[in-house]
Amino acid sequence: MKASLSGNSTFISRLAIASIAGAVALTGLGFAATPDLRAETPPDQIQAAGAIPLTTELLDKMDNFIKKVGTNEAAKTELGAAGKDPSITPETWGSVIAAKCPEAVKVFTASGLTPDEFSKGIFAIMAVGMSEDLGKSEDKKVKDNVAFVAANKARADAIFGAFMMIGEPAAAPAP
Repeated sequence: MKASLSGNSTFISRLAIASIAGAVALTGLGFAATPDLRAETPPDQIQAAGAIPLTTELLDKMDNFIKKVGTNEAAKTELGAAGKDPSITPETWGSVIAAKCPEAVKVFTASGLTPDEFSKGIFAIMAVGMSEDLGKSEDKKVKDNVAFVAANKARADAIFGAFMMIGEPAAAPAP
């Protein structure tokens, strides 16, 4: 009887070892494949990164818009509500804002900018900031924008951060 028990124990041990080895092999394959999956930049991100040439003039206009919209409660409310609309995409943001946010459009116009130019600029900054691989792109516009954001990182980050705060409630003053 002991012989059959030891045979079963050996069989179970071999089965357990085979299962563990299989799990380790699958995990190893997963880790080996993961860097390749992460390295590929989605086509829509590449498109956004090169949608408009980023320039100092464009950043000036975007910065001007951010400052002006900060003092216009109606425009901030419109943009805040639009930001919660799940149907808006980076491709449609400018046209939706132009159609549904008349106060914001006034601020864009006063800043020498269209909602479409602003959206392309802000989404280009965001796309460049999200992917280190865009610098290797063969698209000249994308490479130029990557270089521009790298050279103007603090300013681009400040504009993007201020944009993300539009529509958020203002912080209470310190006591």
